[in-house]
Amino acid sequence: MKDPYLYEGTNVLKNLLDIHDEQKLDSVESGYAIINIDALKNSDFELKSIFDVFTIHKIIFEDIYEWAGNPRTIDIFKGESILDGRSIDYVFSSYINQAILDLDKEFKSVNWDSLNNEEKIQKICYFVSEFWHIHPFREGNTRTSSLMLYFLIKKAGLHVNLNFLQKNGKYFRNALVLSCLYSSSKPELLLGIVKDSVSIKNVSSKKYETIDGYEVDKYSYTNHTIEKIKTIEKPSDWKK
Repeated sequence: MKDPYLYEGTNVLKNLLDIHDEQKLDSVESGYAIINIDALKNSDFELKSIFDVFTIHKIIFEDIYEWAGNPRTIDIFKGESILDGRSIDYVFSSYINQAILDLDKEFKSVNWDSLNNEEKIQKICYFVSEFWHIHPFREGNTRTSSLMLYFLIKKAGLHVNLNFLQKNGKYFRNALVLSCLYSSSKPELLLGIVKDSVSIKNVSSKKYETIDGYEVDKYSYTNHTIEKIKTIEKPSDWKK
């Protein structure tokens, strides 16, 4: 099966700049994303619905990809080094809209003013983790989830140390991975780093050099693939 998002015979995503070199595309994409993320953080954008995350993705990547802000149309997999090469089972492409709708209903039922700070952080981590597990985009899901986290924290009336989160970005991503393992999930790892990111106390980054015995510096980004690889067993209601 061919991946319609790639230039034929390559692992390079089709892009508006027609760049065919993977390293060059990664560099240019990162440059645009940093500028657009900074502009979005300094705008009056508010997260009023989980569907607003599609707008976040569009703003970040619209200079690079025609499909920015649109859900993926294929099923994807990605071997995770922290999982010995296995992949999280992301939602099937045919179920993305329904999964987002279900999550949005939960989101809109939350009365943030009735929650204490601990409860707010738990809710924030839940929504970010569930959204990341859906993985609605062909690429750019973690950066989008990071901004989702930022706007959820603002919505909850809390403050976040973004420099701390960015410095420990590899830990954050692997915490998302480990929060999506069904019966083996470890949500406390994501909860811990988010708690520290909203704390006024200085936290040593040495605390985040390893996660569940895995050295985070060993993580290096690899693209998603449409080829089936070893996966985490999915529950019966993970619909197709």
